[in-house]
Amino acid sequence: MVEGRTREGFATVKSFLQQDPRAFRDLLHRIAQATIGYLKAQIAAGAAAVQLFDTWCGELALSDYEEFALPAVQEIIRGVTGAAPVIYYTKASHHLLPAVVQSGANVLGVDWRVDLAALRRLAGPRVAIQGNLDPALLYAPQDALRAKTSEILAQLGGVGHILNLGHGILPTTPIENAQLFIQTGQQTAFATNAAASVVR
Repeated sequence: MVEGRTREGFATVKSFLQQDPRAFRDLLHRIAQATIGYLKAQIAAGAAAVQLFDTWCGELALSDYEEFALPAVQEIIRGVTGAAPVIYYTKASHHLLPAVVQSGANVLGVDWRVDLAALRRLAGPRVAIQGNLDPALLYAPQDALRAKTSEILAQLGGVGHILNLGHGILPTTPIENAQLFIQTGQQTAFATNAAASVVR
C-alpha cells in the first residue's frame, strides 16, 4: 500500500512512520476497520475461527510495535471478540513477544525461532499456542523430521497447543513428509490422551 511492492527493509514505510506518525496511525486504524468488516463477513459465512497474519512485524523495534502495530491489532481483535476465536500469527517476533501476548488473541501463532515453553510462561495458561516446525525441515530425512516434531510437541505436553508449521508450506515439499508430520502429531496426541486416561 505504501511501498508499491514488497521491498527489503521497508524504508518508505518506516520513513512514513517516523515523519508523520499521526497519519500512519490513521492509516492503520482504517486498515483495522476494513479488516474487522472482512473478518465479520468470514464469520457470518461460517468461519469457525479467524487468523491474522502479521508476517512483517519482526521488522519493527519493540517500541514501534507497541506504539503503532499493537494498537491496530488490538482494535481488530476487540472488533470480533465473541464472534469467533482469533489466532494471531507473528513472524520473526521473538523480540516482540512481551507485547504480542497483550494482543487479546485466543491463540498465538509463532515461527520456528520461538521456544514454545518460554512463550507459554509469558502468555499464561488461558492462551493457546500454535506452531512451529520450520517448513524447511519437511525436506529432512524422515527420522529427523519425526524427532523434531516430537521435540516441538514435548515443549507444551499437548496442552493448549495447535501443532503447525512455523510459516507456509514450501511448494516443492515432499507430500510423504507432510503426511509424516501430521501422523507424528496424531500419534503423539493419541499416546498423550491414553496416558492421561490411565492416570485418571
